[in-house]
Amino acid sequence: MGDKLKIKHTRMTFDEWNRSIVKKNVYLSEDEEKRYGLIHIEKVKEKQVWGFLDGRPVVADDGFQWLVIVPKYKNYVITMYMDQNRKTILWYIDMIDGQGTDEDGVCFYNDLFLDLIILDSGEIVEDDRDELDMALAQGVISKEQYTRVNETALYLKERLRINSNWILDYCQETMIKIEKEISEDKCKVYS
Repeated sequence: MGDKLKIKHTRMTFDEWNRSIVKKNVYLSEDEEKRYGLIHIEKVKEKQVWGFLDGRPVVADDGFQWLVIVPKYKNYVITMYMDQNRKTILWYIDMIDGQGTDEDGVCFYNDLFLDLIILDSGEIVEDDRDELDMALAQGVISKEQYTRVNETALYLKERLRINSNWILDYCQETMIKIEKEISEDKCKVYS
């Protein structure tokens, strides 16, 4: 079966991308309902292309931005990937189990393998289903976590089916808010 999977503890500073991102600025904030951050990628070693999707979208390149939203009482995280012109490339939704703040004040979440990718065409692509199934088989996650991940993914797919614009509207509203906070020096800043 290969190596045993692990639940990934992801920080909103996206430290795991430091191998490919040379310089970035991360702005973090929160309100009563969500934690959110804007990552400005100034320089990459080489652009990052997701070859597993049709069209092979570039998700990290010089001048790109990522808006990350962690709703406080939900089991998912939304990342909106934008190019140098702030055109949305895609939305990436991680199914999670747990979130909080590390000792240094940076928000984190525990990634539970299954992801939804929403392309600008509106197509929804499910990613890493095999990892979710393997995590259950290996005992990395419980049956309850497995069920919650599937229920969350179904809920999000249905929500997008009913109103395909809700994710764009939610992200745009959050983008306006964080840009205002950045201009007023109200965000935590990490480089």
